[in-house]
Amino acid sequence: MKISQERLEELRKIFKEDFKADLTDQELHDAAFNLTGFYGTLTKMATRDIDDYLRLEKEPNGWAISDEYGTCGFCGYYMSVKGFWFDRFGFKCKFCQKAVNEGIIPGTVCRNKEKWFSFETLKEKFGIHSTTARSLVRKGELNARVILNDTGKPHFTVFLREDNYKFLKIEKEAPISDLEDYDKQVAKWAEDYKKKMVEGQKSGK
Repeated sequence: MKISQERLEELRKIFKEDFKADLTDQELHDAAFNLTGFYGTLTKMATRDIDDYLRLEKEPNGWAISDEYGTCGFCGYYMSVKGFWFDRFGFKCKFCQKAVNEGIIPGTVCRNKEKWFSFETLKEKFGIHSTTARSLVRKGELNARVILNDTGKPHFTVFLREDNYKFLKIEKEAPISDLEDYDKQVAKWAEDYKKKMVEGQKSGK
């Protein structure tokens, strides 16, 4: 991709003013090339997300994923994607998807990690070791929601904020996450796209 000298000089000015960096011509060209490549990647990702949003309007329950391996957007486990599912709450393994379907966990928590805690984050945020957490669960002081695997054994344990905010002495409501903000942005892009398509059809383009 050819970048005009005017745009290169604008970029040079940004590096100079914001980062106090005097770039050589080669460094400037390299930076411009990297930025355009990064922008192209972001554009492809956004386009895919818009396509998924529009598809969900026709398939609101979502669809199965056919890739070989992947990482669950909720539990974070990397595994075979056989049974993986995508819906408005994101990409999930079959165990987490089943938990959402059966109401073990609300789907909304999949888009905001501040709405739930794992054993690891209980330790990181509150200093509660997993052994202590299990003891507190047995005493009924902490409430856990257990996602099971195909054999009925625990796959992933979740401590919802709404179930435990009093014990943890935190606010009940979690701040809006970047993912939730992004979902709103994708929805806006999709609506803008649909309007442009309708306008194009009316104008005969």
